[in-house]
Amino acid sequence: MEKSNSVRKVCGFYVSSVHLVTMLLPYLSKQIKEQIEVIPFLEFDLRKNVEVILSKIVLNEENKEQILSINWKNTKIQKFTNVESKLKNKMKKEKEAIILISGSKKYIKTVNEMVDRYFNKYRNNKKYITIINCFEVDEFDNDIREILDEHDFIINTSGINKIEDVFEIYKEKQAN
Repeated sequence: MEKSNSVRKVCGFYVSSVHLVTMLLPYLSKQIKEQIEVIPFLEFDLRKNVEVILSKIVLNEENKEQILSINWKNTKIQKFTNVESKLKNKMKKEKEAIILISGSKKYIKTVNEMVDRYFNKYRNNKKYITIINCFEVDEFDNDIREILDEHDFIINTSGINKIEDVFEIYKEKQAN
């Protein structure tokens, strides 16, 4: 039996925090119904946007409450021990989790390094992890290809898809 973690990296792109929440909610709602833990690391507070969007969509109250129970406030990540304790606390009973990371490229890179460090430290605990890195469009200029190359999938309002299914040109360039 394999004793290491299975990690799938997903990227997403958004133009505003409202767009980010709108893109994530359908996917997260479905995962929450399946009892999958969502662990956010957010550079900027999204709680107000989540509340506004949830007030305007049709979703049962229990599911809305579960979504609102996620800590949508910004996460301070100055020390590895902050990230480690949050992951350890949330992951102790879970076999599967989504780690949601949103912020500047620097913030995303720092959190990813800390998350990698955590799972390397605790690699004997078999976990299935989906890391969703969400980049603001203004933040990455011309290096979208670099971001896509570092991820296995992309998330948009239709859920998680293969990158080449969303960007036809990406598939063509991969072949060359």
